[in-house]
Amino acid sequence: MISIRYQDLPSGMHARAEYAGRSTTIYLQPGLTGAQRAAAVRRLRQEARMGCGPSLPCARLAVACATDWIRCTARQLIAIVRLHPVGTLLPALLITAMAALFLHASMPALPAPADHGRVAESTATCATLPELAAKMLVSPDGARQCGNVPAMPALVSAPLTRSR
Repeated sequence: MISIRYQDLPSGMHARAEYAGRSTTIYLQPGLTGAQRAAAVRRLRQEARMGCGPSLPCARLAVACATDWIRCTARQLIAIVRLHPVGTLLPALLITAMAALFLHASMPALPAPADHGRVAESTATCATLPELAAKMLVSPDGARQCGNVPAMPALVSAPLTRSR
């Protein structure tokens, strides 16, 4: 395992690699630019190839660099929030927008009815006639009177009668 740490090094030295057991630690000078950091890591890999330092396999070094990048980014974000809490407004809006898009994309699409006019007509007819709706609730025979609208199962056992 390769880990990257930051340490004050002697002047002129930008990076140093140390092997300890099964892990390798790369110490970088704090405050290096991206180009200086890349040059220092490239020099360490060249030294490792010539046998002057611990081996630095490319895949493990890439994982270590990615982990270091994430750690540095998190430190910078924490510093921004500590300095000014309004700095979290933009990331919060971004995360909220991403969550809303995820929810919108994960919702199933509703199928469109085959015949818009006929469905609306038959539904309106059944909904406007309360006696017909009551017959449909009591007996499935009332379904024949209302076209294609499916009958509901009988919810009451006795037929409806008017109370006086």
